[in-house]
Amino acid sequence: MRCVMRRSVALVFGLTLACGSALAASEQDRRDCAGSQNLDDRFAACTRVIEDQATPPPVRAIAYRNRGNAYASKALYDLAILDFDEALKIAPQDLPARFSRGRALNLRGQYDRAIVDLTELLRLNPQGERGYNERGLAYLRKGDLDQALADFDSALKINPHLPYARNNRALILARQGKLDLAVAEYNEALRLDPDYLMAYSNRGRAYEEMGQFEQALADYKTAADKQARPKNDDDQRAKAAAKQRQARLAALIAEGKATPKAVASAERRVALVIGNSAYQHVPTLRNPANDAKSVAAALRSLGFIEVRELYDASLSDLGRTLKDFGDLAAGADWAIIYYAGHGIEMSGTNYLIPTDAKLEQQTHVEDEALPLSRLLSKVTPASKMQLVILDACRNNPFIAKMRMTGRAVRSLKQGLASIEPESGVLVAYAARDGTTALDGDSAHSPYAEALVRRMLEPGLEIGLLFRKVRDDVYAKTARQQEPYTYGSLPAQPFYFRR
Repeated sequence: MRCVMRRSVALVFGLTLACGSALAASEQDRRDCAGSQNLDDRFAACTRVIEDQATPPPVRAIAYRNRGNAYASKALYDLAILDFDEALKIAPQDLPARFSRGRALNLRGQYDRAIVDLTELLRLNPQGERGYNERGLAYLRKGDLDQALADFDSALKINPHLPYARNNRALILARQGKLDLAVAEYNEALRLDPDYLMAYSNRGRAYEEMGQFEQALADYKTAADKQARPKNDDDQRAKAAAKQRQARLAALIAEGKATPKAVASAERRVALVIGNSAYQHVPTLRNPANDAKSVAAALRSLGFIEVRELYDASLSDLGRTLKDFGDLAAGADWAIIYYAGHGIEMSGTNYLIPTDAKLEQQTHVEDEALPLSRLLSKVTPASKMQLVILDACRNNPFIAKMRMTGRAVRSLKQGLASIEPESGVLVAYAARDGTTALDGDSAHSPYAEALVRRMLEPGLEIGLLFRKVRDDVYAKTARQQEPYTYGSLPAQPFYFRR
C-alpha cells in the first residue's frame, strides 16, 4: 500500500515569525539582507525587512529578491521562485529579479516558463547578454539546438568575452558533430578564463570523441585536480564529471579497447534507486526496499557505471542524495531515478513521502514531502536519456490520518496527478494518474517484477519496453492496475540491452 507526492515548496529554514505585529527592521537588517555572507543571517534579516509594515514597497521588493537569491544559493528553487514572484508583483520591471526567476525556473527544469521570463527580460533589456545566455541554456535543455545557438551567438555579439557563452556554443557544435569547431570554442573559453573547469571537462569529451585520448585524459585530469572556486556549482559538477570520464577512459585504454568506435558506444549511464519501506508514523510497506534492490541489481548487470541506492530515506536524506545525484547526472548520457514508496498528489502537484513524514495536516505536505519536480530537475542534465520511474501510487494511509484529524482534504486525490514533463524527459508511473497500484502478494510488486524482467530482455526499445510492462501488469492484476508513461523522447532509439 503506497501512494502520494507534491508541488514545489518545502524545506522551511526555521525562520519563525512572532504572532502579532512584526518587529521593526533595523538599518543593520537592511545591510545584512543586501549582502550578508551567512545565508541564515540573510534569511532572517530579509524576513524582518519584508514583515516590517513601515518598509517602503521598493525596499520590500529588493528584500524579496535578496531572500530569493539566498534560497537559490541553497538550491531551494521553489522557495526562491515564490520570493521572486513577490518581488515582481511589487516591481514588474525589476530586471535582476526577473533574471533570477528565469534562472531558478531553468534549474528547476521548467524550461518553457524560464523562456517566457527571459524573453520578457530581453524585451525590457535587449542588450542583456546574460539573458540571452540563460535563455539559450533553456532551449539547449529542451533540445532546440538551433534556437539555443542563436541565443549564444546573440550573447557573444553583445560581449565576445563571455567564457560561459563560448562553452555553451561549443556544446552545441559538439552535438552537431562539428568537433574541430567545438574544440576551437573551448580553447577560446579557456583563453578568456583559464580556471573554467567546465570547459576543460567538456573539451576532454570532444577530444575523446575525436580519438585524441591523451589530450582527453589531460583535460579530465586538469578539471578533476584543479581547485573549485568557492560556491561555484558548475565547478563542482565539472570535477565530478571529469573524474568519472577520466576513470572510464583510463580503464578502456588499459584494456586495449580505447578506439573512437568503442568510446562512442560506451554510454555513461547512472542511476539513483530509492526504496522507502520503514515509515515511522504509518505501517511499514513490505515491498519497496525489495523492489529497489532488484532494480539496482538489474541496472548494474546492464552496465550502468554507477548505481546509487538509498533506503528508508528521511526528508534530509532525500534532499542531500538528490543534490549529489544531480552533479553525477551532469556527466552522464543516461540518468535514471527509480522510486518505490509512498507518494501523494495535492492540488494537482505530486510529492514523494519520506519515511520521517507525519503529515498530520494537509498543510504539512509542502513542508514534509518532496515534490516530483525535484527528481525531474536532477535527471535533466544527462545528455541523452532522462527517466524517472515511480512505483508510488499505492493506497495511502496518510490520507486516512488526515481525515481522522478532521482536516480538510478536498484537494487530496487518489493516485498521482497527470504530468507534462519537459521535452526529452520520460516519466513512468506504476499506475496511471488517478488510480492506485498494488503492493503485491510476493516479494515484489507486480510493476517492479515486470519492469526488471523487461529491462533485462535484449532488443526492446524503451517505448516498447514500457508498453510490454503495461501489458504484463494489466494482465497479472486482472485489469486492476494499468501502468502509464508521460513525456516524449527524441527520435533515436534507446535500449537497456541491445
